[in-house]
Amino acid sequence: MSKRGKDNYKKYKQVEEGSGNGQDMEEMVEYKKPGKKVPEGTFKREIKEEIKAEELEEEIELLRQELENYKKVEEEYLDRIKRLQADYDNYRKRALKEHLEHIKRANKDLIEKLLPVIDNFEIALETGKKLKKEGDNFFKGIEMIYENLMELLKKENVKVIDPKGEEFNPEVCEAAATEAVKDVDEGKVLDVIRKGYMIDNFLIRPAVVKVCKKK
Repeated sequence: MSKRGKDNYKKYKQVEEGSGNGQDMEEMVEYKKPGKKVPEGTFKREIKEEIKAEELEEEIELLRQELENYKKVEEEYLDRIKRLQADYDNYRKRALKEHLEHIKRANKDLIEKLLPVIDNFEIALETGKKLKKEGDNFFKGIEMIYENLMELLKKENVKVIDPKGEEFNPEVCEAAATEAVKDVDEGKVLDVIRKGYMIDNFLIRPAVVKVCKKK
């Protein structure tokens, strides 16, 4: 109970017992003046109502404080949920990235095993071009199979490194030979001895090349 409520309650008890101070007694006498009709117990009832009002105010204040506490607890839980959600999103993105990297590495390993077959395929095609006869449908069929194979690799983001005529790039090329050639800038790739391959950002095999180098 607040201080005002306690004072009112004390005043009420004093009036009830007839031991109140002068002002309290005067208020009570005012109610009892001749000719003034005052319901019995009016003064006591007003004091009681004031005390009840004080108690209600205190209860409201307590409820308000409890509400503030619940709001703080709610904010803490919401903040914790947001952090958990952020952690889960980061985990999901990291797991997805790792899964994609695993797939890329698996594709890289598979294509790396296919490269010797592709090399032999290209050698056979070059030899077949020299030996084929006009209208040789068998050779045309072999060419179509090779084209289908390369188209399939392209769909899997496989890129052929064939830098003939380009600037030598040590990140994707290996220089196996050099030659000084007139009217060709130094560092230019003169010929590709063996093609290189990449998948996405993974280098499967560097291109082996001949580079122009001035003496």
